[in-house]
Amino acid sequence: MPLVQWISDFLSRRGLQEPDGRPLFAYKTSSEEFETLRQLLHGLNLGQHAHPEYAQAWLLFAAEWWKREYPGGAWRWGPLCEAAGQRKVSHEKTRSLVIDGRRQWRLQTTIKSEGKRFIGLVAVNGGLPMRLVESAQGGLSGLLRMVSEQALRYNLHDEQVHQAIEAQAALLPACYQQAPVYELLENLVKAVLHIRKTYSLQGAHDPISKLREECPQWEELFPIALDSQAAASLIKGLVKGIVSITPQSRRPPFQIQRGLRFSSDGSAPVYELSFAMQAQAAREQVAEALGTTGAALPPHFQLLLRIGEREYLVGEALLRGEEYQLIARPLPTIRSLHEPTQLIVSRWGATLHIANLPGGEALSPDEPLIFENAYPFARLLAQGDALVKGESALALMPAKTIVFSEEGEARELYDCLADEQVLIELPAGVTRLTYRKQPFIVTISTSASHHPEAYWQGDSLEVLSVPGLLFRGKPRLRIEQATGFTSHAPAHELFVRAQGKEVSLAQAKAPGLCRLTWRKDGQRLMNNRAVLLPEDASIAYVPGASPFEGSVRLRLWPDIPVHCENEQIELKRHHDGAALILQLKSIGSRPATTVPLCLHWPDGEQRLTLPFPGYGVTLLRNGIQLKSNQALTIEDLVGCRALLMSAQGAENWLVRLTSSGDASRSTLSQEIRYTGIREIRLFELIPAIQQMLSCHPRLDHVVQLELIHSHQTHARLQVGRYSTQLRLHSDREMASLSDGGRDLLLDQEEAEDLVHGLPLAEPEHDPVSLPLHFSEQVFTGNWKVSLPDDAVGPWLLYTRDDSPLHSRPTIVPSTANDLSKPLSPLRKALCEANGEERMHLLRATLRLMAADPKVEDWQILELLLDRLHHLPLASLDICQALIREPQALAMATLLLDDFSSRLAERLPCELPFEWLLIAPEHWFDTFATLRQQLAADDPRLLSLIRNDIQSKSQFLSRWQPALHFIFDQGLHRSFDLQSRDVGLFLKNPAVLTTAWQSHLFDGENSAMQQMFRRNPAETHQYPGSGNTDVGAFLKTPHGHMLLRCSKLPANDFKLATVMLPFMAAFDTYAGRGRQWQADPARLFSLRNARQFDSVWFDSAYQLGLAMAQAASMQK
Repeated sequence: MPLVQWISDFLSRRGLQEPDGRPLFAYKTSSEEFETLRQLLHGLNLGQHAHPEYAQAWLLFAAEWWKREYPGGAWRWGPLCEAAGQRKVSHEKTRSLVIDGRRQWRLQTTIKSEGKRFIGLVAVNGGLPMRLVESAQGGLSGLLRMVSEQALRYNLHDEQVHQAIEAQAALLPACYQQAPVYELLENLVKAVLHIRKTYSLQGAHDPISKLREECPQWEELFPIALDSQAAASLIKGLVKGIVSITPQSRRPPFQIQRGLRFSSDGSAPVYELSFAMQAQAAREQVAEALGTTGAALPPHFQLLLRIGEREYLVGEALLRGEEYQLIARPLPTIRSLHEPTQLIVSRWGATLHIANLPGGEALSPDEPLIFENAYPFARLLAQGDALVKGESALALMPAKTIVFSEEGEARELYDCLADEQVLIELPAGVTRLTYRKQPFIVTISTSASHHPEAYWQGDSLEVLSVPGLLFRGKPRLRIEQATGFTSHAPAHELFVRAQGKEVSLAQAKAPGLCRLTWRKDGQRLMNNRAVLLPEDASIAYVPGASPFEGSVRLRLWPDIPVHCENEQIELKRHHDGAALILQLKSIGSRPATTVPLCLHWPDGEQRLTLPFPGYGVTLLRNGIQLKSNQALTIEDLVGCRALLMSAQGAENWLVRLTSSGDASRSTLSQEIRYTGIREIRLFELIPAIQQMLSCHPRLDHVVQLELIHSHQTHARLQVGRYSTQLRLHSDREMASLSDGGRDLLLDQEEAEDLVHGLPLAEPEHDPVSLPLHFSEQVFTGNWKVSLPDDAVGPWLLYTRDDSPLHSRPTIVPSTANDLSKPLSPLRKALCEANGEERMHLLRATLRLMAADPKVEDWQILELLLDRLHHLPLASLDICQALIREPQALAMATLLLDDFSSRLAERLPCELPFEWLLIAPEHWFDTFATLRQQLAADDPRLLSLIRNDIQSKSQFLSRWQPALHFIFDQGLHRSFDLQSRDVGLFLKNPAVLTTAWQSHLFDGENSAMQQMFRRNPAETHQYPGSGNTDVGAFLKTPHGHMLLRCSKLPANDFKLATVMLPFMAAFDTYAGRGRQWQADPARLFSLRNARQFDSVWFDSAYQLGLAMAQAASMQK
């Protein structure tokens, strides 16, 4: 069938004679049509590719391929073209196919003048990739739910919605964390918000049915076809959720969700636990949700999810004004439901607070679990008794449970779930369930009210316990209503059951192991196992004379039987009237690290896992003991922790980080003090170690980590970037992996597809997997450097990004015979074999590129970073060149898609560079260049580019708030985006700088005094000035004036912390930022000052820049 006939038939089946301009996904191409189109394209000869209808058919196929088959990862045209029956299609050819196809389909999608222009058009017209929808349901729905609620609550603009999506992108699989996907998700969120604003669905019994009546074409509002159960469930769930929010509602910023995940192949569902959090929340709201006070939370902290005995880093919080920016970190798929889940607030690896959250309580395998009846994810609603709103529900229960439904029939769905549980569908009405003589009642009704989320809050002991609810004193039950309002359950609804008796919680006197019950209107709503201890109960550790012995004092714990579940530990117990004392002795060849205890209460057993109280340090990685002085990579630190033991009253430990550069003056050192801490999560020190490593330009630099007590080093580790390196043999025909001293011999299976090669000057070339080398059919441990000769320039050899071997890449000289074909300046620079000359050429090329955002080399740079961004940035010459050319770096940040979201955080972590050291003039010139060359005369294009640039700049200002005013000025000057502060500053700069200065220094509640109160000198060590001359700065007119404003004496130890941001700001404005970056000690002192208190640093730096600019304007 000719293509023109196929397209005509395709349109006529939709009642059309010609395209009507709708996005391509809205044509709802069927699977049969897609396969027929594939066969037609494969059957065409090369000459037919020139026909006009070919581009039209090809673009439809490309959009559908993106939706159906795109596997994620760096975009490559190759797999798409291959699927369409093409071979070796040039970039120019795909570009013309996109342009011509867009015209023939009459698409409204604008092809941007920058970024991923043509890929973006394919993606936006294909809609959300189905593999993303199916593989990331939990993370995707969590991201969309959080961003939608945030957009509604904070009335976010379009660019802020995009920014919020990028901030939570870690919830998506890494292969889908890219600009075209973010744009589709933004369109999806905007469609949900439009529906809420346009149609009155609040309070509707069935919002979807009502929406279908008011807007029959509502599904076409979304950039996704709802022709799969997964897609329909995602969108309908989002619509139902968003219409239920009232303007006054306030959802908790952290949410744990547990449920059953169904598969499309009909196999038994699996357990799934996920975690989501908002991108921003008020300080007091965060504190309230965590069960603590705003004053108790530091400006910067980590969040870890403890599930049973395992802990996962799920996010970090940065204080910005009176709000926390919450940055999500990916949580692996959790296939368990019953273990208790808690949120840990941590700083420098030490626990500050443990919080219980809704949905985090331990679940009993002896009680039924009640889920909503939904596909593909059924949310857990309740355990035990339940009142469910709806027409049916799912119940998971032990196989021997007796089921009696008063109305209708219960239907068994699966009988082979984990732990010998069965899954049953319960009908509307009352169903009675009985297991081991314990009765439960589940009532299902369409008129039932939504069950509120509730969880226990109180003074928890920092210890691993089963049950997980372990409180000193009486806990309170916090209730989160569906409307978002919060309250605490009244005392008359809370009960404690212990030793066969039930009393009100208010009357209970430290019963120990018990059941906490919430009962309302005669119905039991919650029933949790818990341990309640006296208010002053505690756990103290008394180390013995060696690492093999010590004792634990359980103060104000009752005299109950205890046994140790580790046969390698001897336990003797006695009670002295005030405490239960456990004397412990490790009898194994190695000292024990933990003590697993079983406490026998009258109502059952409690399991406690305590650190062994022997004097010294034990280093563990994922539970396996490490040797002192072991060499690790940064990635190896993940899962590492140090268990600390010292005598009571002498618990001051010190972590010292040290690195030495080529010269003695560049030795860097940082000390972190701990008091009363029993465990340090060493992986939380990764940012501090990276910060130190990245102050030095050398790739093989190492940081020494020491654990010190009483001036004695008890353990140390050596931490570097790489554990291995790719070694090219002298004949250049073979490569091997070396750990520095010897070549490694991997298993053949592990070595397959491990080493890849990419021609640096032609990143559009698909990466090549190096073949293994065999001798007599046995793998030798080497790879053959067998590279195609159809690409110019050198090749970069590297290990694939998911490899646990963190290997330093290596360069293979050019394999091409003919280097005479014309090359762009960037390609020519990348072809240079000499490293010094290559850096010189790269910098010169970047300076040329900075003046012309339309030059082809920007596309090459974007593709190169797409291919290699997973590698350590210090190993890429192009990144080393970028940080030395601030004008080009500013252009790359605002021009290239995914650059700011991928690299804004990483560049300062991995290279001797800080965004704060780019002079404002470089940003202002970049904004002006983009306006003049990309959108000078086209108002529609101007709006599009302005929003795009605003989104990119705002993502960077999340990490560096002090840059916000610079970006506001750039948008005000070049893109007509009005700002009140900028307008005032440009007319009368002194008015704004005086107001900011007053905020920083005047009165007891000034920003400086608040910083002092956040960091009391008794417990916080203020950073020094390092290799900076604070005294010289104080003698300048601005320095003298700032010293007078601070009212601090010139020799005050806090003065360096107060003045360093001002020094950096004045030097940066004057174009001397490179001096800070080139001096490791100076750069390190700047980073330490910001790390100590970023809230103060950012405010002071912003004022310093404004003062420097105001002085320049007056001249």
